[in-house]
Amino acid sequence: MTIIEMHNLCDLLIDKANAPWFNPGEKDKFINLAQIEFLDSSYRFFEYNEEIREKLLPLVKSNSYGAAAISEIDLSALQATAGFRYVLSLRGIYTNSCGGVTTRAIPPIQLDDEVNNQLDPWNINDDRNPGYTQENNGTANIIKIISTSNPTNVIIKFLKTPVDVLNDIVTPANNVNCELSSSSHEEIVNIAVRKMLGNIQDQFGYQVQSQESKIQ
Repeated sequence: MTIIEMHNLCDLLIDKANAPWFNPGEKDKFINLAQIEFLDSSYRFFEYNEEIREKLLPLVKSNSYGAAAISEIDLSALQATAGFRYVLSLRGIYTNSCGGVTTRAIPPIQLDDEVNNQLDPWNINDDRNPGYTQENNGTANIIKIISTSNPTNVIIKFLKTPVDVLNDIVTPANNVNCELSSSSHEEIVNIAVRKMLGNIQDQFGYQVQSQESKIQ
């Protein structure tokens, strides 16, 4: 759907619910909230559900770090430049004992396992079994890579935050359509309409409560 079609579907569903009218700016805000809710609720099923992967596929991005040996990735910078939201996978290139290079998957390490792994010779995180943790170093959110030596190249695949939609009724050329797969658009509109109707009900409940307080 285009953003105009998403707005029209919102209007249709709201009209059927006999709810008040929302202006284009308000509908944009609720659709943008719905996009984030859809992404956050779908992320946990990304690796296990083909339908979810297809719906989120436009948000799957990658970034490569290879100028020097890497021990950390600045996620705050990646968020600012590429809209980073969730890590999907990490892989690194390590120099092996023969002077060649080896590509290794770098899986996440549970924070409560980090110390025990380094004390356990069967699970130690080294160049053959690297891992990563996520933390904040005081200034930025980072990925910290744990291995014997630092990889010379790291590729991160991640889900980005979708761009905000926009239905510019003054200058339609500025319109921004939903970035997610079209198969998710109806579901996103349904979430947005649920939020709109919930907002109306909350306001009505507040008004009734306020009147009851005055009577008392």
